[in-house]
Amino acid sequence: MSPVQSTCPRCFGPIESESACPACALGFVRRGALLDVLGPTEREQRAAEVEEFYTHSPFPGYAPADDAGTILDRSRKSGFLAALDRSIPPDARVVDCGCGTGQLAAFLALSAPHRQVFGVDGCKESLACGDAFRERTDTRNLQFVRADLFDLPLAEASFETVICRGVVHHTPDPEGAIASVARAVAPGGVLLLGFYETWGRAFHCLRRGLSKVRGKPIALLDPILRRRDLSDEKKRIWIQDQYYHPLEHILPMPGVLRTLEGLGFEWVRSVPPVPQDGRGGIFEATDRPGALGRTGLRAGWMLAGLNDPDAGLVALVARRKRG
Repeated sequence: MSPVQSTCPRCFGPIESESACPACALGFVRRGALLDVLGPTEREQRAAEVEEFYTHSPFPGYAPADDAGTILDRSRKSGFLAALDRSIPPDARVVDCGCGTGQLAAFLALSAPHRQVFGVDGCKESLACGDAFRERTDTRNLQFVRADLFDLPLAEASFETVICRGVVHHTPDPEGAIASVARAVAPGGVLLLGFYETWGRAFHCLRRGLSKVRGKPIALLDPILRRRDLSDEKKRIWIQDQYYHPLEHILPMPGVLRTLEGLGFEWVRSVPPVPQDGRGGIFEATDRPGALGRTGLRAGWMLAGLNDPDAGLVALVARRKRG
């Protein structure tokens, strides 16, 4: 296998063996093909505890037998991921901010070899898992970068699709994190922002409270822990992420929508619901719901809580206005 050339996330120029981008001078520590913009000492102290958490419990984990085929097959069985893949042009420039181990970024890169996909995260160990998979599968259109979510080394207004799913609620300042990732979205481009929603997370908050009283999670109440096809290790990581995370906010959907609109974005849709016809994408505009419509959406998320495998993780899709 020939050496993999890295790509600068700020100017998109090629990087060979330098310690800084020859075109824009972005500095980094090179770890194979992984570009570490944080270096060993610059990690923001407020997020150090979160990074330490994911060092011991990388999320989501890879199975030993995972390869390009298993990632593609497993991802395409998800209605949400299949719809997301259909929505993103096959030659788009995409970044997943807070990518963890990079499974979503890997899926989007493997599914369309002409996409340029970046995965950004702050945890060295999680990114090492993702980059090992990228190297093993020779996924050349995928670049991992270690960076701080509040100081992203990304070209502003240059990505057609920016994904930040399951991340901002684990930061000290969710609104600031939203503003940071939003800067990377090109005019007319789309931001998919996933977060723990106040009503949608309600049942899990009850479930977590009961687990504290009992001393451990109640498997009967958790749809992931009830699954018999998951390994003990995957369940362990799920328990750590959902029941013992050191930093978590739950955010009301109307407030998140106001934040996005204040940043120059307009409503596209919420997820769920996901288009179920096998053809529709999730970037197709729907009518912006009024107060009653928003209440209906949130009530639906709350009622789904008992069997929601995402434990109240919802997403808003918003498009950046042109001009």
